[in-house]
Amino acid sequence: MATTMTPLQPGTEAAAQACAFAIFGSDIPPIDPDDYDGSWRTTLHVIAEEWVGEGRVERHAARTATAINDLLNTQKLFGEESPEARAAGTALKPLIDRCRIYGITTDDLRRHGAQLHTS
Repeated sequence: MATTMTPLQPGTEAAAQACAFAIFGSDIPPIDPDDYDGSWRTTLHVIAEEWVGEGRVERHAARTATAINDLLNTQKLFGEESPEARAAGTALKPLIDRCRIYGITTDDLRRHGAQLHTS
């Protein structure tokens, strides 16, 4: 008997919990019982505030800026299409994806030292 998976329905508790794990991974900070009302949907902002308060978003921006500079240096040293540059680009992709989730901008990355060209 084949089992079909039904997609998460928007606005449900299961969808909100899946969203939390997609954004924050399994590293969700402890939540004060006063901030948790039993619903993941209303608790997502509390998790985000904890991450900002702990400096995780800033550390991620700094880590990403370093990875960008490493990629640029690798491209200069080995060439843009080199296996080394491709590997550095592949390693950078999840960092950039998480920047989008956190709302880290290009200006934020520049502030952390990324040597990005201005358009």
